[in-house]
Amino acid sequence: MNYLDKKFNFLRPISNKYLIRAGINKDGGYVVDSNLFENTECLLSFGLGDDWSFEEDFLKKNKKKGVVNIYDHTINIYVFLGPFIKCFKRFLLLRKNFFDLKSRFIKLKSYFFFINHKNVKFFKEKITNENEKRLKCKTVHEAFDRLNKKKKLILKIDIEGSEYQIIDDVITNYKKIEMILIEFHDIDLKEQFFIECVKKLLINFDIIHLHGNNHCKQSNLGIPCALEITFANKLHRPKEIHYETDFPKQDLDFPNNPNKKDIYFSFK
Repeated sequence: MNYLDKKFNFLRPISNKYLIRAGINKDGGYVVDSNLFENTECLLSFGLGDDWSFEEDFLKKNKKKGVVNIYDHTINIYVFLGPFIKCFKRFLLLRKNFFDLKSRFIKLKSYFFFINHKNVKFFKEKITNENEKRLKCKTVHEAFDRLNKKKKLILKIDIEGSEYQIIDDVITNYKKIEMILIEFHDIDLKEQFFIECVKKLLINFDIIHLHGNNHCKQSNLGIPCALEITFANKLHRPKEIHYETDFPKQDLDFPNNPNKKDIYFSFK
């Protein structure tokens, strides 16, 4: 059994009987509280990448009122159109098969229809803090202000290491946030910074789930170097508190990289 160092015991999630998986069964899916996921009208996503299954599941659960605002400065139609055109040329030269071409087309089509969904707003802007504000960037506060008609929201953060710089701004908006899905990166290199950020969040939020990203290794202290954490606002804390100690959870967690074994760890 791979036990985490006791210094990380503050990460133990509170047991939650309403947990479900939303999104794909690999990198891009997250474990959420089903009540909050199905009864919150807005999803604010910082970071989209090449998978939007989580956002699509949110829209399916909130067909009438669900709204998704997305910020990602690295994504546009050409990210998917370029590989499709390249694959098509190779297909004509008999260097790619029809399955490869079809999969590229399906991805391109999926992106086009998702990004043009009537309840989706996509901003090709980087999320940053006030101190690093520059052209084509938006702060957390500005992203929240664009949703001024929506009182409560779910926040998803997967911005490849920049999450540390915006934690303080996220916390100032805690009253508007029902649940946070966040992936912390480079924990082995930023261990103290990670601990400080999570403990700040724990003032107003409870951890209800953890999952290690198997695209990355584990540190010498056992903690995954990339860790997905689900937080719920303390307004939803159960009356009786019990803690989970062993991860991953069967039928909820799946390896981010399906070709590698998932990361197993436990709390003492």
